Amino acid sequence: MKLICAQEDLARYLQIAVRAIATKSTLPILTGILLETKENYLRCVATDLEIAVEVKIPNIQIQKPGVVVLPGKTFVEIIRHLPQTQVEIELDESSKAVYIVCRHSSYQLPILPVEEFPTLPDFKNGEKIEVSSANLKEAIRQTIYATLAEDPRPFLSSILLESNPDRLRLVATDVNRLAVRDIPVKTSIQKTALVPVRALREISNIFGTNPEDNLDIYIGEKLIYITEAGVTFSSRLVEAQFPRYEQVIPKEFKGSLLINRSLAIEALERTALVSNSIRLTISAKGVIITAKEPDKGRSYEEIPVEFNGEELEIGFNLRFLLDFLKAVDAEEIVFKYIQEQKPALLQIKGKEDYIYIVMPLKLSN
Repeated sequence: MKLICAQEDLARYLQIAVRAIATKSTLPILTGILLETKENYLRCVATDLEIAVEVKIPNIQIQKPGVVVLPGKTFVEIIRHLPQTQVEIELDESSKAVYIVCRHSSYQLPILPVEEFPTLPDFKNGEKIEVSSANLKEAIRQTIYATLAEDPRPFLSSILLESNPDRLRLVATDVNRLAVRDIPVKTSIQKTALVPVRALREISNIFGTNPEDNLDIYIGEKLIYITEAGVTFSSRLVEAQFPRYEQVIPKEFKGSLLINRSLAIEALERTALVSNSIRLTISAKGVIITAKEPDKGRSYEEIPVEFNGEELEIGFNLRFLLDFLKAVDAEEIVFKYIQEQKPALLQIKGKEDYIYIVMPLKLSN
């Protein structure tokens, strides 16, 4: 194997592939990255058996075709630090090593056994879901905070994807709250999938650098695939039952507020200096936010609101409120409530595509 490629192209694509390299594994091969020459591109693959990334690097000069597996992180870091010029990569079969030459720099890396590298399952190009990368990235950001990444209960460490004609819905919960976000898509399929939180974080990091790009999503029985411009990401799906979340969404309310987002964030962040457990006193005069801790004292904040309905005192973990407020950009937020121990709903005024349900705290005297 021998090829020549521009350092900029190698570095850019390898930084994507390296995200799937195993950091903790008893299988040394999973710390490697596979390089394989094709007709007019270099195929690079990394996987930790849970997620996989495959990139196709164009514009390479193939002088001798071949395939090799190299120590992933070391190889990527060497390429990243080389000068921006042509890089020559050559496998020496006799010494079982790969030589990397770039201008006045030369490196030698040991190779890993190609036959031990996992074979990625091929995805069948069936019906796809076409979605704006910017919309998907925003939807992940607006739901992922309502999960528990390390929780042993599978549905709490994943996000439900529901595909329907022209709409993709993301649903996340950590039991105490529920985030539901709808985005427009081009598809005709109806399908559901539970995607691990880690995979969605990587999807958000890998894709969406160009807001105008579209992604193609394919959902299989056990895997999800996402492709865009020479990059394919795949992840195992979670095999678990997601709760019937529709039953948690309240249909009727006894009061509502129209709140200025910036004022609410400022007041809650100041209150957090005293306690994360807060009491909201809601009336026509506005919303009073109070908190107290024996060793930190008391706090009092008052914010003006547009009020409609019954007066109420209700408690919340203020971090749960801040998560939603910081995930949106609009300044007018609708807050709907029922009673002291019933869930409340937050959403952007005039928009139905993003709702957030949060359970209250039991108030102490």
